[in-house]
Amino acid sequence: MPIKTNMPPISVMLVDDNPTFLRVTTQFLEAHEGIAVIGTADGGEQALEKAQALQPQIILIDLAMPNLPGLKAIPRLRKMLPQVGIIALTVMNTKSFQDAALKAGADTFIPKSHMRTKLLPAIRQLTQSGGKMTPEAIDIPNKRQDSRRILIIEDDDYLRRLYGKALSKAGYDIHPAGTIQEARDLLTQVRFDLLLCDIHMGQARGTDLLTEYADTLFTSGAQVVMVSGQAQYRDMCEEMGIDFFLEKPVAMSTLVALADRLTARQSL
Repeated sequence: MPIKTNMPPISVMLVDDNPTFLRVTTQFLEAHEGIAVIGTADGGEQALEKAQALQPQIILIDLAMPNLPGLKAIPRLRKMLPQVGIIALTVMNTKSFQDAALKAGADTFIPKSHMRTKLLPAIRQLTQSGGKMTPEAIDIPNKRQDSRRILIIEDDDYLRRLYGKALSKAGYDIHPAGTIQEARDLLTQVRFDLLLCDIHMGQARGTDLLTEYADTLFTSGAQVVMVSGQAQYRDMCEEMGIDFFLEKPVAMSTLVALADRLTARQSL
């Protein structure tokens, strides 16, 4: 049980599309002295509505959510509540996500894997100082200075995690997107060196997204790999000028080798 004091508790609002995460994090925070979770939201739009009504001191918000992700919601929350402390959360422990979160208006960035040790000190520091934490307070693993950024667009959760794990282990900076809209949001925030994109994304098609962003990708020099379980799409991809086509199932050794070859091409 948290120890009761005469000081009013720090009011916190949680924003995440995972109900289990909301429940577990609420329990974790309220087990500590001086913190009260006064509300939760399952997405950016609901966060905007609830934050206006609840006026929390601290907002914890996931960066990658359907509909209105954290990277889009944070600037609007900051404009609406200039004094609120905003802590961006994500499963992706990378420098590029940290930079994007801080640029959007978050006060600090905490990978979800570090929440047990980093979250409470961050909440208390923000409440006491009313200002941004220094980047040095955020534990981001060292990567090669030339680490390449890869956007993985895949609606199959298992495959998205599998690709991400293999490429991350190989030293790449991974950004996963489970929907076309998530991919759009990331493409507006981050410059990518390589896109790994499934052709069939529910009712949408990855090829339509690439057509939509063709000029942006060409200008940035990003390489594109399309993936499908149907080999007949190979010719279509070649006609579109796509750099490479992979037929499922994809061997992880093949995927990493291809990523190495295509990203090395950009340095030539």
